[in-house]
Amino acid sequence: MKATTRYLVLLSMLVVGCGGSNEDDVDEDTNSFPETIECGDTSCKRATQYCATIASAETSHVCLNKKESCKSCDCVDMETDLAIQTGRHDCTATARLDVYFTCAYYDDVDYIKTSCTVRAR
Repeated sequence: MKATTRYLVLLSMLVVGCGGSNEDDVDEDTNSFPETIECGDTSCKRATQYCATIASAETSHVCLNKKESCKSCDCVDMETDLAIQTGRHDCTATARLDVYFTCAYYDDVDYIKTSCTVRAR
């Protein structure tokens, strides 16, 4: 009789152990990359947009579209994308303004963040 009880205890531990492995699968899903990335006070779709920051008298943020296959700074052009997609020319140099561009591609979360800094001459 004692052997049967021990067998049932072991069997119940095995069943509980299987349930625990399902929880591990759920934990792995929560560690997957997010669908969106924070971009100032807004969020961009990581796969099809990149975060653009415009630093002038005031700092603003905008999500600009990119190809889903774009995985480096070489395939984005903030000045052109901003003008074509929004009609804004905040990042265009003029006789009175200098514009400096910076860009970073974050491989670990697969997104691009680029900015232009506008300064008066």
